[in-house]
Amino acid sequence: MTAIIAQLVISGLLLGGLYALVAFGLSLIYGVVRILNFAHGTLLAIGGIAASIIFAVYKLNPVLIAVVLVLVFLVFGYLMHIYLLDPLKKRNPFEATIGTVLVTVGLLLIISDLAAEIAGPTPKNIPLEFHAYIVGEVIIQRAELYILGGITLFTIALHLFLKKTWFGRAIRAVTQSPLGANICGIRSKQIHAQTVAVGCGIVAIAGVLWSLKFPVDPYGGFDLTVRAFTIIILGGIGNLVGALLAGLFLGLAEVFTSFLWASDWAPAVSIVLLLVILVVFPRGLASVRK
Repeated sequence: MTAIIAQLVISGLLLGGLYALVAFGLSLIYGVVRILNFAHGTLLAIGGIAASIIFAVYKLNPVLIAVVLVLVFLVFGYLMHIYLLDPLKKRNPFEATIGTVLVTVGLLLIISDLAAEIAGPTPKNIPLEFHAYIVGEVIIQRAELYILGGITLFTIALHLFLKKTWFGRAIRAVTQSPLGANICGIRSKQIHAQTVAVGCGIVAIAGVLWSLKFPVDPYGGFDLTVRAFTIIILGGIGNLVGALLAGLFLGLAEVFTSFLWASDWAPAVSIVLLLVILVVFPRGLASVRK
């Protein structure tokens, strides 16, 4: 029984770490730009599918694939904000909010259908062969260690990037006071566009890591977006450490739910947690620490 629990914990941590990566980009975008991007999880699916196709055709190392996709997604995110999201700010707050939902949901449907038309609707992944380590009765795949290591290193690098660089300081300035930031010479519009670009770049990395372990299909992204929303509420907007811990908690909850009840119940865990948190803590768990 101990070996089974250890195996479940490893699987839960891996799944939760990937969930946290999805939430990082969404949390960053909402924390700075105040936009809920409902297409965020679908971008992960598109990134995973693109990574699997590039690997199948060119046999590139997944790290190189991630670099290529990050550059593509950075450009996509920047253009998405400039041409689709920023014009909505000229509307009144209610119209801007509804418009953002319609635009991102519409984008979700469009890119899902395009991906299904181009790559087919069947799930895809990067079929790398990895050896496994056996510790007692616990089996640990090398791929799982690579993914967990990649998540850890990327979380540290992203934290340092946001805390130590000029861009990170500019983000905090724009978040705290857009007018004050503009007075200091920081162009809020450009920071918003660059933030959306960085958020999309993060989800590209998540897509590559996800495809190393799990298959992805063009229509599976919205479930990931819901999980990312849950993680943001659990961990707090803009809190990377909180998002990581919340993602790990959600991953463990889903894995143990699948084991103790049925796998069909696992996707409902995030919805149940989201509803409970919104009822008990309307301002999110971050308000409990205040």
